Amino acid sequence: MGGNNLTNIAYFSFQYLKLFSKLFIKNEKYDVAHVHMSYKGSFTRKKYIIKLLKLKGIPIILHMHGSQFKEFFRTSSIRQQRKIQDMLNSADVIIALGEEWRGYYASISQAEVIALDNAVFPKKIEGVKPEKIYITAMGLLSERKGTYDLINASAGLVNKIDVKYKIVLAGNGEIQKVKTLIESLGLNDLFIVPGWISDQATIEALYRKSVVYVLPSYNEGMPMSILEAMSYGLPIISTKVGSIPSIVLEGQNGYLIEPGEQQEIESKIIHLIHNEEKRALMEAANIKKIEDHYNIFGNLNELIAIYEKAEKAPAVNQDF
Repeated sequence: MGGNNLTNIAYFSFQYLKLFSKLFIKNEKYDVAHVHMSYKGSFTRKKYIIKLLKLKGIPIILHMHGSQFKEFFRTSSIRQQRKIQDMLNSADVIIALGEEWRGYYASISQAEVIALDNAVFPKKIEGVKPEKIYITAMGLLSERKGTYDLINASAGLVNKIDVKYKIVLAGNGEIQKVKTLIESLGLNDLFIVPGWISDQATIEALYRKSVVYVLPSYNEGMPMSILEAMSYGLPIISTKVGSIPSIVLEGQNGYLIEPGEQQEIESKIIHLIHNEEKRALMEAANIKKIEDHYNIFGNLNELIAIYEKAEKAPAVNQDF
């Protein structure tokens, strides 16, 4: 067992005991519990948390994340699938990231499932705009996120776009493997791999200097990085997975491809780089879409309504 796993177990154990103390020793009262859950280890950890909460009769909102949850459920044994379903059924309300995921969780559980989109703060795009020179992807660098598809596709950009444009792969994950592939393809001059960026001012500057945002993932929930990029007006190139098709409408605020279509990644990047008018239309569409549909202030109002609904709901008794 690695040191990182031991650290995670120690941290969870401390937080579990802390919650136990609050509930059963200090006898603190709570109107509702909002539990965020993903798959694999997250499922196991949250199982113990939810059992504590159920013992105290606290209404539970289970907020589902995890782009690979379908695969996690599908590849589990029949016995494990029943445990997963029992966990889902123990919730008073399940929150799913968009209608596509709402339909899925409703198909494997008996709990009420409500779609609640992710949301971000709208941005003010004003003043003198900086020169846009970055083709940007942010987050985990991995095969699942389509990082290597983007790198391989980018070999076809050489001599087809101005040399001022750079592809920025900002995030953690397989950084050395990514750099090795870039070097092997002779693309060092095209790529910038800064690692994980935590400084908000640096992140904002990167978005504002970006011309397009690319996320060619193989599976997703509702990516926050796409919503953030949209809030800055960036056209999106992404894939037809998870709830992305509900965010990105083909030709209106971006383009969608099938996972692994490297030629399409290349052609869509070239098209947007050379089509300033199209980019301007997509910029306006994305800023408006965030303001109207993925605005954090509207999202909070919806969440408060879900809290009130869960608090008033009859208690769910489900062993798991």
